[in-house]
Amino acid sequence: MKYQLRCLDTGDLIEDAYTLKYTDNALLQAKFNGPMEVKPLEGVWKYLDWIPTSTSNEYVAGTTTYKAEALGKSLGMSNLWVTFHGYWPEKGGMCPTGSFKDMEAVPTIQRLHDHGCKGLICASAGNTARGFTHFCGLADMPLIVVVGKDHGHRIWTKVGHPTDSVKVVVVEDGDYYDAKTVAKAIAKKLTGWQMEGSVHNVARRDGIGSLILDAAFTIGAMPEHYFQGIGGGPGPIGVHEMAERLIESGQFDGPAPRQHLSQNVEHCPIHNAWQAKRDHLIAEDYPPHDVEVYSDYLMNKGPAYGQVGGVHDILKASNGQTYVVERDDAVAAKTQFESIEGIDIMTPGAVAMASLQQALASGEVDPDACTVLNISGGGVERLKQDHATETVEPWLRVTKADGAAMIIEALEQS
Repeated sequence: MKYQLRCLDTGDLIEDAYTLKYTDNALLQAKFNGPMEVKPLEGVWKYLDWIPTSTSNEYVAGTTTYKAEALGKSLGMSNLWVTFHGYWPEKGGMCPTGSFKDMEAVPTIQRLHDHGCKGLICASAGNTARGFTHFCGLADMPLIVVVGKDHGHRIWTKVGHPTDSVKVVVVEDGDYYDAKTVAKAIAKKLTGWQMEGSVHNVARRDGIGSLILDAAFTIGAMPEHYFQGIGGGPGPIGVHEMAERLIESGQFDGPAPRQHLSQNVEHCPIHNAWQAKRDHLIAEDYPPHDVEVYSDYLMNKGPAYGQVGGVHDILKASNGQTYVVERDDAVAAKTQFESIEGIDIMTPGAVAMASLQQALASGEVDPDACTVLNISGGGVERLKQDHATETVEPWLRVTKADGAAMIIEALEQS
């Protein structure tokens, strides 16, 4: 195998068996045995040497990096770059479901094949579910995807896209956190099936982390700053890990980009903990009651903050910063981006751009510094103009209390 898994707490190296955890409070990281050479392939597979799979597959998802001259000028910046993830034919957008979650799905499916897994179980607020539905449908990989009551409508495909291998489960009285709880419960009962793993899935982190490789090779240098809206943490963690690999390989000079991570002002546990200079989350970091936010994609009740190798550690290592964004500022940022760039973007990218504006106003970022703004999802409205789409109908509706039992019973009867 071209890689092993290294525990970031103990330093132990182990062989991969689609392993998600080694110790309770530390991430595993893929440790590759050789250098990375850019391959004449598409999307994440250009960086196959640093993707934890045995080989590539036929599915394509990846980053489009470009210098945002007009947007930069509107912000007073001379060296702004955008990593775009979504549908944008004129720019060569390579995320067919409109989100960088596609870059997580493609290598994860190959990792599942490598280890002989029967099927995949995942929970999602929408983007992850849509990405895995698209690619598992193409691959005829059995998938059970569990979503909360408000997120089923986000699982759509182009009309005629294969979905026979996909079972969508809606937790009718639950949110994303409840969907995760149900998904974990059924994963314990289905022999040979694999929980996708979120931040613990190295294929997911390295797939999404490849965006910084695309940025560095396109720019010709390691960026100084990286901006992203954050929910659970796989994206920024993967980006930092990949940047460190690239520097350690001698292909680019360091340091790794400063991480600038943003959340909704109403729900911002990562921001609260970081600003309090804590290396762990506490109950008071969360709102005391349910809240409405601008970007619910960024709501996560269990982000990977305090684990060894988690968000706290990458913020510390990169001398990073966190931000909270008001709804009106995010709406204004979204309008500004779309009017200048000519493509729609999803709400996490708007939150990230609003945080960039904050950083410029406060002097946190020099307007001439090489800066990457990650638009983690976009082009969905454009895609729906160009193609007919349809919602994937739920296979089963369950309650959070009895969800796992209801799913197992339905599987036994099917």
